[in-house]
Amino acid sequence: MSAPASSNIHNLNGSWTMDKKLSDSIDPILELQGIPWIVRKAVSWATITGTITQTKDEKGRTIIRTEQTATGGLKAETETIQLDGSEQVHESAVFGSQRARSRWLDLTSEHPAPGVSSKEEIDPYLGEGWLEEEPEGSPGHVWITATNERAGWRVDQVWGFALVDGQRYHVKKFVATKGEGRVTARMVYAWVPAR
Repeated sequence: MSAPASSNIHNLNGSWTMDKKLSDSIDPILELQGIPWIVRKAVSWATITGTITQTKDEKGRTIIRTEQTATGGLKAETETIQLDGSEQVHESAVFGSQRARSRWLDLTSEHPAPGVSSKEEIDPYLGEGWLEEEPEGSPGHVWITATNERAGWRVDQVWGFALVDGQRYHVKKFVATKGEGRVTARMVYAWVPAR
């Protein structure tokens, strides 16, 4: 189901399921990250749903907590990101130990995020194809950079909303790099109405 009008980058609360028919294959990114073939197959067969809770803490920072569940025997994981650009360490059964920075992103600005001097610092793939729904000067996207130093990869992702087959969906775009390798993917998430 496409995203309801009440959902936007400042209100992602609710459940979202990855729509495999509308999404790119995640397998090339997982392969670049060194994820074993059997795990990649399990991911390709699984239905992945994330239940998001988006709040602000006492300092006014946006906190996004995603509880992911997957069919097919994959372990559920919970990820919490803090949109202030600070480094956080996340341990994952699939991806190992990652260092990540999460922040708001304004793709309409020449200086799209704190600590980013120009749009050129953002991979062009991540900056194209979005709906710009926020007022000028207000961030309309989330940008996450994660690295696994041991495995040698980096993944940049941008979250937002985009038109897919004429319908508005929550979308996450990924660019994964390792050495000279570079892989992109777009994941499209369908809204799951509360029961």
